[in-house]
Amino acid sequence: MRGSGRRLEVDVFTSPGGYILGEESALIECMEGHRGEPRNKPPFPGIYGLWGQPTLMNSVETFADVPVIVERGAEWWKSQGVNGATGLKFFAVSGHVERPGVYCLPMGTTLGELVSDAGGVQGGAELLAIQPGGASSNFLGREGLGVPLDFEPMTEAGSMLGAGAVVVLAEGTDLLAAATNVLRFFRNESCGKCVPCRVGSHKALLLLDEVLSRGEGPEAIASELERFEETARMTSICGLGQVALGPVMSVLRARSEGQAGEQAAEVGPTRTHDA
Repeated sequence: MRGSGRRLEVDVFTSPGGYILGEESALIECMEGHRGEPRNKPPFPGIYGLWGQPTLMNSVETFADVPVIVERGAEWWKSQGVNGATGLKFFAVSGHVERPGVYCLPMGTTLGELVSDAGGVQGGAELLAIQPGGASSNFLGREGLGVPLDFEPMTEAGSMLGAGAVVVLAEGTDLLAAATNVLRFFRNESCGKCVPCRVGSHKALLLLDEVLSRGEGPEAIASELERFEETARMTSICGLGQVALGPVMSVLRARSEGQAGEQAAEVGPTRTHDA
């Protein structure tokens, strides 16, 4: 390999599928012939991984980046980022855009620039919301268009970059129904190993489905959903359960803030009088 005299052996393992197998320890379990369920951590795979040996887990994107970094150098790679970010990243854009697809752009590119590169919102409609990091990321409104596609800025904005799977939703979309559908996906994809994820996601979905079927707002069950979300986030074994209710709660928070703003507008500005 590269003149070292050593051979690089590659074994290809075909995953049987399932969203949960994106979690590294669940994939390791599957590779060992076990049920694909996340392990309790610590120890982490870097200490105790495949067959009990230290294991480095990388994504396909990392392997795609390595050759160009080796060829052009680390300094070239660092110089590719913008807005204080480093390197390049692939972003998969889907939803209500004119040209959905995969785009390779400098890290730090803003969400608005990415949406523009994808042709903008379909039919010239107004943007309603964006999930910047895939199904598990919290929704951002129009204010998110100026946020750089980088890890810290996305966290500060209240969401996450995740895998860079950007979902764009146009004005007119029922955002609560979309978030509920995301929760349904996570409920269905839960491996069932831990109770907070298995039971919490199911009960939360039942409550939301009941509210939506009656055409009511979710405010009456908001406190109950908050308890489900906090419990799942704090006690689930892996990331699936920890974020399952995140998108729903981000929509509920936005609705609450919007209603508070409307009430303030109806009351009008507070007037003060000199004594």
